[in-house]
Amino acid sequence: MSLRLFFLTCTVVATQAAFAQYVVRGEFNGWGNNGDLVMNDMGGGLWSATATGLTPGQGYEFKCTTTDWAFNGPNSNARTVANAAGEITFNFMPNTSWADGWQPANDKRVGWADSGLFGWELMGTVNNWGGAFLSLTNMGNGLYQGDMLVAAGDYEFKFRRENDWGYSVGSDFGNSASNATFSSDGVNTTRFQLDLPNGRWRTEVVPEPVSMIALGASLAALARRRRA
Repeated sequence: MSLRLFFLTCTVVATQAAFAQYVVRGEFNGWGNNGDLVMNDMGGGLWSATATGLTPGQGYEFKCTTTDWAFNGPNSNARTVANAAGEITFNFMPNTSWADGWQPANDKRVGWADSGLFGWELMGTVNNWGGAFLSLTNMGNGLYQGDMLVAAGDYEFKFRRENDWGYSVGSDFGNSASNATFSSDGVNTTRFQLDLPNGRWRTEVVPEPVSMIALGASLAALARRRRA
């Protein structure tokens, strides 16, 4: 083989590796034994595919992966249900570094279209796992959100299907992932958000309205003193 042909071959191999074909494997297709569900490049780092002909409301575990299982996510299997039409749309974002304030921040993200068949709640050490400590509101487009003032401390928690541990979201967005974590200062409200299509979650601080009013009153009093 000539040196030129050798480098050309290496270039072709490298190019093929850079454009890996992503697929979905899970209980709905025998984990690939009944044929892979091929994902389409939607641009912007998003790959997507829709499984059809499923049983509405039935749950399925799955992973997004390559044909050789060399790269897959989430690390723990994800699990969701087919919608009323018997479909699940899977989303895969293979990037492994994120700087958008959401979790997971240092791993690939796997999401799915919201079936709309059930709601979500939070379980955790806030109340020693003694039932849901917060029910989330459906904000539309697969985003669920809830606010709560929590005593100061460090906590573990999971997003869970209402009254059902069969479906949950943990740290890596998988159904059997490790617990997610957050900290509270005991003064400001914590906002919990679950974004199903984008495979991400986050907690953030929301200043208490009373605190904001008090701050406004303090600034007004300071302004009056300065004018006096």
